[in-house]
Amino acid sequence: MRRRVSDGVRLSGVIESPKNERIRQYRRLRKRNFRYREGKFLVEGLQCVAEALVSGHVPECLICSSKGLDAMAAYADVIRERAIPCYNAADDVIASLSATVTPQGIIAVSPLVHVDISSLLGEIPATILIANRVRDPGNLGNMVRIADAAGAGGMVVCAESADLYNAKTVRSTAGSLFHLPLSVGQDIAAAARTLKESGFTLLAADAHSGTGMWEIEWPERLALVMGNEAWGIPHDEEALVDEIVHIPLMGHAESLNVSAAAAILLYEAARKRAEESGGEGTVG
Repeated sequence: MRRRVSDGVRLSGVIESPKNERIRQYRRLRKRNFRYREGKFLVEGLQCVAEALVSGHVPECLICSSKGLDAMAAYADVIRERAIPCYNAADDVIASLSATVTPQGIIAVSPLVHVDISSLLGEIPATILIANRVRDPGNLGNMVRIADAAGAGGMVVCAESADLYNAKTVRSTAGSLFHLPLSVGQDIAAAARTLKESGFTLLAADAHSGTGMWEIEWPERLALVMGNEAWGIPHDEEALVDEIVHIPLMGHAESLNVSAAAAILLYEAARKRAEESGGEGTVG
């Protein structure tokens, strides 16, 4: 029987054991192959779950500890209006699903959010960020958040990059993966071909070579390629891009973190567009 708790959050049930069949099924989503097979992933923490609730993506359900239910009270109306089932779970149930040392007690089960690249390009955005073999989940998640913050029109996560739905990636996006159009799984050659056919100019970032970001001619439609954290863009893939761009380093640092470099370049593109248009900059 349903009952009302935490100032309006309506419970669909109580889960007391990690051996509960629903929990056993959801726990499998911690593995990549099960996420893609089932078409869903786990979202953890107040910020990410809150962004899921207010986005166009409807979670399958919420699983919260008593403390987590208190935190979700502010979203009771949204949960009720969108008819999202909410379960009160014991702390050991939450721990069995969580990928963090100190869980916040709030977990959502969400459908996968990515689209194919043709859908991503449907509204012809001005800027696309491309992650090519970015292996660290934290870096990838930060790049999603940065692209969203900078107003990019979308992001392509190429094959051999970290998984978009890895728990650390999701957490690092701070919920931006629910707002930024995302495409996953294509190799860089296929993505480059599709983007060029849609009128994009591909610029690849390099730590030391290419045209400086202050001298480069920023294109009307920009696809910015960020390569692997250690070795950037492989030499045999440089022919896929139209130009190489680098960020001048004025101190003793040898290079920048890939997500920091992406932020600098996206905002420099926005600044340059604003300067040329006489208005406020926007990337996307």
